[in-house]
Amino acid sequence: MVLFSVFPLYYIIMTSFSNAPNLISLDVSDLFPKHIYFTAYRELLTTNYYGGSFPLWIRNSLILASSTALISILLAMLTGYALSRLNIPAKKTLAAFIYIVTFFPYTATAVPLYLMFAKFHMLNYIGLIIAYTPGTSIFAAFLAKLAIDSIPPSYEEIAMVDGLSRFQVFLRIVMRLALPIVALTAILSFSGAYLDFALAYAFLLPHISDWTATIGLYYAAGLLNYASAPAYNLFAAGSVIMGIPLTALFIASQRMMTRAYSTLAGVK
Repeated sequence: MVLFSVFPLYYIIMTSFSNAPNLISLDVSDLFPKHIYFTAYRELLTTNYYGGSFPLWIRNSLILASSTALISILLAMLTGYALSRLNIPAKKTLAAFIYIVTFFPYTATAVPLYLMFAKFHMLNYIGLIIAYTPGTSIFAAFLAKLAIDSIPPSYEEIAMVDGLSRFQVFLRIVMRLALPIVALTAILSFSGAYLDFALAYAFLLPHISDWTATIGLYYAAGLLNYASAPAYNLFAAGSVIMGIPLTALFIASQRMMTRAYSTLAGVK
């Protein structure tokens, strides 16, 4: 199982350091290369494509994904806290509805979202962030409710007796004890927006300087140009570069979750 899991990643990395432009040119010996070539990385990071560049598109993707993650975390945690602690009307019905909505595939909403945002002239970053956010925040809100249900209400009651407001209790106690859900929401929302192609393609295609890395990489590697063979080493190099922020986020989130579990047993 480890072999089947690691081999695709190893193959992509070796392909990115290969001088072979397409899969037909690759040989079994390329899996154990005698020479390492940085041609694909150099071309990807220095070439101007259609008036844009890959570093610019990476920056756009990071801004888009980070904004989506922050808004998703805020909405999910506030919704989960309200469903868990506040006495709101039809709370059980609303929680059940949120749970049911998580079963609908995200791709099924792509066309309606595009038509709706086009009507309001919001085929831009703001519209794309708003379109991305519900996909993760709805699912994360249900998980946040379950996590907050497991936190003893006495922690919050003692803090409010000491003078904290309910919102301060939410920020300083609930958010800290629910860090595993915060980390999970950050990973899901960031990776979803960062790796998305279909919705970003529909919203941003006319504006090359606003492209995300997924759109730019497809065009730079020639995957959408049927007249020529795709440069898979270029595509592999772009995939490796795009994987660096995701790996860093996973490592940071893993540490957050470890610290969170160590504080769950704290009492005052």
